[in-house]
Amino acid sequence: MTVILSVKNIVKIFKNGSEVKAIDDVSFDVNYDEFICIIGPSGCGKSTLLRIIAGLETADSGQVLFRDQPITKPSPKVTMVFQTFGLLPWKTAIENVELPMEVAGIEKATARATAERYLRMVGLSSFEGAYPHDLSGGMRQRVGVARALALGPEVLLLDEPFSALDELTAKSLRVLLLQIWGDSSLPTNNFVMVTHNVEEAVMMADRIIVMSPRPGRVVGELKVHLPRPRFEHLRDPVFFETVDKLMGMLSSTTEEQM
Repeated sequence: MTVILSVKNIVKIFKNGSEVKAIDDVSFDVNYDEFICIIGPSGCGKSTLLRIIAGLETADSGQVLFRDQPITKPSPKVTMVFQTFGLLPWKTAIENVELPMEVAGIEKATARATAERYLRMVGLSSFEGAYPHDLSGGMRQRVGVARALALGPEVLLLDEPFSALDELTAKSLRVLLLQIWGDSSLPTNNFVMVTHNVEEAVMMADRIIVMSPRPGRVVGELKVHLPRPRFEHLRDPVFFETVDKLMGMLSSTTEEQM
């Protein structure tokens, strides 16, 4: 397998009067064309880890490599979809999607055509001129996905992208993301998603990385062998067995900390 992303011995310490170690010696690889989920209890550093991978935060030690090159700042090759959407309220949907291309110095007409393409892909071609306050939560997240894809990244990071949405909306977005991941015409073939939802992780991932309570450490890994599309196998005994196994791994890590 080709390793596209390597997380090596990441340590993160927050200093606010006293030192709090959030992440302790976390390492794992992401292989080409792989969907990874990271799961663990609240406060274990999952979101912080994702921000370090994206180049939005700096680790105290360790490094993240994309195609063997260190990530030291945000890169158009590794982009992120945020839990709280992160849209600029004074910009329209299409302007929000154009923003990273504008920052990257891409010519206006090219940026507009690309933004139109990705808004069409996420089902929002009729809402290009709408402002975030005029859109539902699911629609705002679709804009966030389109914006993250606009620069043609090879790795897409997702920070609990469905946690603020109702289940029906979340289900439709899960389907959309898996369609994007499986689209060979797009450069974005590698997904790393943080979630607290065990069933969601089993639905989406090829491989699930389990983290301990703070300080977050990698304490286990689970490969999911269910055939795709998984939405057709949610009543399969293997699905429930995989969910139970993952729950057991999470429970054991929590008990060890008590």
